[in-house]
Amino acid sequence: MGSAKSLLRKKDSEDYQALTFLTGREIEQVLKRFGELVSINKPHQDYTKWRLSKKQAVNINELYQNPFRERIVEVFSSQNDGSISFEDFLDMMSVFSEKAPKSVKVSYAFKIYQGIYKGERPNGATATLNAIDLYDIREIVHRLSGENFADEELTKIAEAVINEVDLRDDKTITSEIFEYFLSNVPDFPSSFVIPLSDGKEDRHVTSTVSVQPDATVPSVKHRRHRQNV
Repeated sequence: MGSAKSLLRKKDSEDYQALTFLTGREIEQVLKRFGELVSINKPHQDYTKWRLSKKQAVNINELYQNPFRERIVEVFSSQNDGSISFEDFLDMMSVFSEKAPKSVKVSYAFKIYQGIYKGERPNGATATLNAIDLYDIREIVHRLSGENFADEELTKIAEAVINEVDLRDDKTITSEIFEYFLSNVPDFPSSFVIPLSDGKEDRHVTSTVSVQPDATVPSVKHRRHRQNV
């Protein structure tokens, strides 16, 4: 596909460095990696329009064994459908890099966990807006444990978690409470990291380049991670 350096426009590199927590060299590596994922063999094509479908994105090596992989791609998808563009991928690798500040990691962790439960709630209730509720906690525990707990066991564990951190006594965890809770977990930033794969075992993704004609799709240039989100 040619070198990533030859594909990355200088102005884009400068913008990406200003809006992410990655160096120019790291951005080139991310571009090279994404090019491998979409099987690019036409260097003249605009890399800002490369895109992986959701099915492809959740199976890349970087996410394949992550229990929250589907939710991660949903959060970072600029089209809100789980598909991932190069700039979405760059956003993701920036947030999950070792250099991203704790405040940014906490913000994205909350986005990933909030509303993660997609099943039915009693009496037709919907997910709690801007808060993690009991059903989200149940889903998080289930995914993290990898065990098939009975519903009653999951509920007991989730209730114990809620009761431990619920400062408003409303059975939910707001972003403020979530941030306060994680402030007491010093190793959280180091655990919220996804390394860039070397691509040696990309056996889970079979894809071709998808060029998106819509130039108005939100990109990394509009998100400004260096601001406190």
